[in-house]
Amino acid sequence: MLKMAVLGDKETSLLFLSMGLEVFICPRPEEGASVLQEAFRKGYGIIFVAESIARECMNVIEGLSEKKAFPIITIIPDSSQRFPRVAEARLRSLIRRAIGMELPD
Repeated sequence: MLKMAVLGDKETSLLFLSMGLEVFICPRPEEGASVLQEAFRKGYGIIFVAESIARECMNVIEGLSEKKAFPIITIIPDSSQRFPRVAEARLRSLIRRAIGMELPD
């Protein structure tokens, strides 16, 4: 079974901690890239990243996703709900890459 981790703010992460997932609390979104790379080095196969963190480290997310099938990196809503379109933009990008065309709004 793949190891799973969550990278996010304290409020978002605690919910996943109660479900038994490993948690990487990132107090400042600017630290997201280094914490995400640490989770990658530790061999996590599935990494959930809160939107506020993902917004600041999309280049790292894209880079890790391009290299291998794992880790699977999924962007999830976070407690702040300030960046609701980050996950949607990422999903649209993946769909465009998979099927070769843009989805209508």
